[in-house]
Amino acid sequence: MNALQAKLQEARAWWSGLVPRERALVAAMVAVLGIAAIWSLADWTQAERKRLARALPQAKARLAAMRDDAAEVQRLQRMQARPAVPPASLAEPLQASARARGLTMDVRVDGGGVHAKGGGSFDLIVEWLAEAQRDHGLGVARLITNRGPNGVAIEADLQPSGAQ
Repeated sequence: MNALQAKLQEARAWWSGLVPRERALVAAMVAVLGIAAIWSLADWTQAERKRLARALPQAKARLAAMRDDAAEVQRLQRMQARPAVPPASLAEPLQASARARGLTMDVRVDGGGVHAKGGGSFDLIVEWLAEAQRDHGLGVARLITNRGPNGVAIEADLQPSGAQ
């Protein structure tokens, strides 16, 4: 505390050593600096309020999406696992599904998975692969694509999702 009192004594001595004209100039300078600081603070506060007003709806939307995602995760966790279907019984349904989409696909059972070779529209192939995942639990273990004259030619190995 003595150091603070010493500094205050020193400041008082400096202030009393100034002539009245210098005191008026220093007081005016302090007033201008104070007004500038208040102005700057007010401007910053206003800019932050605008930024937060724009960010709040976005944050609320993200929160709502996260809550929806959490509810979906809980719903999926409550669902019972689909019984495993042996890949050998899936060749014909997958072949029929590919034909229904207009794909030329040769589907055969290979070891523990399904091997598919054929072609067609890339979008339809992706939809067919997604359906194999969704309806039969077969995920893509290997996929080779080539652009051909009639769309895309693929060669894919599909395996039960847990076996990848």
